[in-house]
Amino acid sequence: MKPTAPQRTVVITGAAGTLGSAIAAECLGAGWIVYGAQHRTPLRLDHPNLHPLPLDVTDPTSWKGLATTLASQLPALDALIHCAGITRDRLLAHATLQDWDETFATNVRSVVQGTRALVPLLKHAPVPHVLCISSLASRSGGTGQSAYAASKAALNGLATSLARELAPDGVRVNTLFPGALVGTMTDRLSPSVRGQLGSANLLGTLNEPAEVARFAAFLLSTRQISGQVFNLDSRIQPGGSAA
Repeated sequence: MKPTAPQRTVVITGAAGTLGSAIAAECLGAGWIVYGAQHRTPLRLDHPNLHPLPLDVTDPTSWKGLATTLASQLPALDALIHCAGITRDRLLAHATLQDWDETFATNVRSVVQGTRALVPLLKHAPVPHVLCISSLASRSGGTGQSAYAASKAALNGLATSLARELAPDGVRVNTLFPGALVGTMTDRLSPSVRGQLGSANLLGTLNEPAEVARFAAFLLSTRQISGQVFNLDSRIQPGGSAA
């Protein structure tokens, strides 16, 4: 009788968010064991293969604790998806240093800390992946998005460097631009801004989290792709805000 392959495992930060929960649902449907990192908001999903883990992505000690917990339970980790992210959108004249520090702590430094903490487990997986969720704003930041756009541009460069550094250990690192998604981030925008985001899309609509999640899950199934940026948006030269 052929031995059963072990279930693949993934850590998803921001797993309570719109995209994080969609990716978690997609991975669960594909038979993965999902470790959903949560901070202030509980996970939306309930599934026997979903394991909530407390995590403050901005705190190195919190990452160390999560890594210790996982190492006591798993021989390897197949994937790490950095979904946690925040915006502190304000005109530069009104943005505070705290706005900038919080944005970079969540959108950039958390990826450094988390990847560093979990690389030892990732190296033991047969086809390990790190997936970073960035934004089209990193290439075409909108008015009032200087902190967010700069943090996502930094994330793009970080992911490329990590792809080079971790390639000798077989760890693949890629970046996704999910586009402006239907969900909590766009729900907070005014109807006029949401309309601008939709009209800037060639197809005239916001993106669906489930479609982005399917692409992310597919990427985790590949073996030869690393150091790439995948733009799932249909905006070519967005105006206004870029989510």
